[in-house]
Amino acid sequence: METLVKNTYPELNPRARGWLHFLWEKAGTKDDWSSSGEPHPWWDRYSTPPMTNFPRFDLADSCYAVALMADKTPAWREAYSQILDQMVDRHTTFWAAVDWLTQFGSDPDRDKYPDVWKGTLIPEHLWGRYDSPGWTANGVEPWGLQKDPVGADGMLFFKGFFNLVLSLHRYVSGDRKWDDPFKVVGVDDTHFQWTHSRVAEHLTEQWRRHPEGPHCENTKIWPYCLSAAGLGLQMFDRLVGTDKHSVFDEWTDYAKRNYLEVEGGLLKWVALYYDPIVDHVHKVGSGGGTGVAWYALPQHPELAELFYRASLSATGWDDPAVPVAVPSDPRGLVMTAMLANEFGDAVTHARLSDTLEQLAEPRYFG
Repeated sequence: METLVKNTYPELNPRARGWLHFLWEKAGTKDDWSSSGEPHPWWDRYSTPPMTNFPRFDLADSCYAVALMADKTPAWREAYSQILDQMVDRHTTFWAAVDWLTQFGSDPDRDKYPDVWKGTLIPEHLWGRYDSPGWTANGVEPWGLQKDPVGADGMLFFKGFFNLVLSLHRYVSGDRKWDDPFKVVGVDDTHFQWTHSRVAEHLTEQWRRHPEGPHCENTKIWPYCLSAAGLGLQMFDRLVGTDKHSVFDEWTDYAKRNYLEVEGGLLKWVALYYDPIVDHVHKVGSGGGTGVAWYALPQHPELAELFYRASLSATGWDDPAVPVAVPSDPRGLVMTAMLANEFGDAVTHARLSDTLEQLAEPRYFG
């Protein structure tokens, strides 16, 4: 009689293997990210306008699962490395920085913004006279036109995530290929030469000059993006042996004084962004720090947990007696479910996972 031998080696479950298959196809299918081309439609440039409806955010978000899978099944590292290499390559193109390369000056459609943005995304007292989040405003004073999306004073949400993706590739592959010079596309199809180490160094030096944090769009500093940038520097340090992540530690102290308020151990509000030109901290409620917590957890766990607990208090997602209220952007559910798992919060993790199973129509992609 044949004896079945149980596999004792690490493996991915069928759903994870299906997602890996999809990422392999997504990364390997040739498409044209140049100024005369267009990314394949499966690269998400539609979700959560006006901030993240650009394909580079999908590039970064598609990399995290690959790194986790590589830790689980290192024997497949060659395939994982190839996926990440193709992600990095796309991040050097026109479409990776399309907002910075096409959105010049103030937004001509300021007077056409949806009313729902008033007070939520745009300061009420500046309504009609202020660019929405997501509008990069390349060329406005005091910076003027800056053609290089990496070298620019702004565009933190390009270079910060770029360094994170570069670091993930180096971590998984062990290959220093991106420390050889490569070119990044700028305004008018100009090209600028960078290396991974130079990107990390430039980001660090900008941060040292601006303890409040480098800005993303011209005029807006986002704790969310800075937390992701900090994670990239932390990974770079561990790979290379440098000490660039200290700028994030210093910024965290600044953020605690200026970008949030805690009273009696409870978070009252957190900054969505800060505009140093008009000196405006755009505050959101206590549940607004989930995205920061996602990236801050490996860097400052206590801050991540503060934001996580505050989000549960604001949403009631940890209360079995209350149905899970689904937000307009379901990514908040995903982030909170993963944070619940990290913090050992089995009740919340189970509740949100059940909700996501129904909401996201799970498919195996394989």
